[in-house]
Amino acid sequence: MNNKAQSVITIGFWVIVFIIGFAMFFGKWINQIGDDAINSGQVTGFEAFVYGNLNVFIIIALIIFILAYLYMGAGS
Repeated sequence: MNNKAQSVITIGFWVIVFIIGFAMFFGKWINQIGDDAINSGQVTGFEAFVYGNLNVFIIIALIIFILAYLYMGAGS
């Protein structure tokens, strides 16, 4: 038995910690960075779209990684 694998509870804890940290600090910080990049005028339309929606892309990536973890057997 592999005792070094991450359990479902451990992954759940880290996801909750990430969401709380993202909601309290990182989301606003990333949004400000995106706004600064867009307002500099040095980005194209697609880059401005990505910078403007960076928080959404991060949450979608989190959901994809959670689903991938569940698909791979939840650490078993």
